[in-house]
Amino acid sequence: MRLESLELTNFRSYGQVRFNLHPDVTIVAGPNASGKTNLLESLYVLAATKSFRAKDRDLVRHDQDHFRVVARGGGREFALGMSTAGGAVAKKITHDGTARPLTTHLGVIQVTLFEPTELELLSGPPEGRRRYVDLLLSQTDTAYLKTLQAYRRVLKQRNALLSGFEMGQIRDQIFMWDVKLADLAVEIYRRREVFLERLNALVPDLYGEIAGSMSAVRFAYVPSVVGDYAAGFLEALARNLPRDLGAGFTTIGPHREDFKVAFKNNDITAVASRGEVRTVVLAMKLAELDYAREQTGMRPLLLLDDVFSELDRKRRGFLVERLRDHQTMITTTDADAVTREVRAAHAVITTDSAEEQLYA
Repeated sequence: MRLESLELTNFRSYGQVRFNLHPDVTIVAGPNASGKTNLLESLYVLAATKSFRAKDRDLVRHDQDHFRVVARGGGREFALGMSTAGGAVAKKITHDGTARPLTTHLGVIQVTLFEPTELELLSGPPEGRRRYVDLLLSQTDTAYLKTLQAYRRVLKQRNALLSGFEMGQIRDQIFMWDVKLADLAVEIYRRREVFLERLNALVPDLYGEIAGSMSAVRFAYVPSVVGDYAAGFLEALARNLPRDLGAGFTTIGPHREDFKVAFKNNDITAVASRGEVRTVVLAMKLAELDYAREQTGMRPLLLLDDVFSELDRKRRGFLVERLRDHQTMITTTDADAVTREVRAAHAVITTDSAEEQLYA
C-alpha cells in the first residue's frame, strides 16, 4: 500500500496542513528549521506511535493540547491523535474511523528511517540498537510485540517491588515476578538472535555491493547471562537481587542487552573507518527493507532525512537504485541536487511557507 495524502493538525510546527504524496518519491525541500524533519517525523509517529527523536509532549504545537496525524491510501484512512488536556498523555489510533489497539496497528504502515544520527547506530549507546531491533521486529511480528509489551509490564511491577521493600521482605514477593520475567525474556532473546542471524545472511553481500569489495561483517547478540539463557536468566535475577535493590531497578534483561558488530574479525568501532561504518549502517538499513518484505510481503515506506548530504556519491547512487522498490520521502535543503540523482518519478514539496498553504 502506498500513501496518497498526509494531514497534520497541531503537529510540531504545523497548524493545519495537507500534503499529497507521490506514489514513488516525494522530495521535501526547504531551508533549515522550516519543518522538513517534522513532516517526516509525523509519518514515523503514525507508523510507530512514538517519535524517533522526542518525547510525546514535544510533538504538540506550542500553546495547543493535542495533535492529529492522518494518512490515506488504498481507499483507507489511518489516524493517530494525542491529547495532553488535563496533564496526562492520551493517544488514540483509528483505522477508517474505528478505534484500534496498538497491537493491531503497529505494522499496518511500515517505515524504515534513515537519518543522520542513524549513521552513529553502531558507535552510539545500546539504547539505539535495542530500539532499532525492537521496532523492526514489532512491525513484522505481532507475537514479538505482545511479548515485549508483557515483558515491560512485568518489569514495571518488579521494579516497583525493588523500590518499596528491603532484602528481608522481598524474596518471597519477587520470585513470582522473576519467573514471569524470565519466561518473557527468553522469548525476546531468541527472537532477537534469529533476526541477527538474518542480518548475518543479508548484510555482508549488501556491503560488498555498496563498497565494491567484500569484507567480513558479523552481528552477535550480547545477552545478560553467559551460557544457556533459559537456564541462567532466572538464576541471574536471584543472584543480582542485592545489586537490583541498591539500584532500585532491574539491572539485567532484554531491556539492557545489546548487539555488537565485528568487522574484519574485530570490533567495528575499533578498526573501521568512518566510511566503512557508514557503509555497514547503510547495508543494515537496506537489509531492514528486505527483511520486512520477507516477513510480511509489504514494502516499508522509506524515510530519508537529509542523508544525501551525509553520503558520498557512490553510496548515494546505491541508495537511489533501491528507491524504485519503495515509496520514499526525502528531505533536503537542495532540491535541485537531489532531483539530479533521483531518476524515479517524483514530486517536490517546499516547506518554507507550509503554514499558509495546502498542497494539492
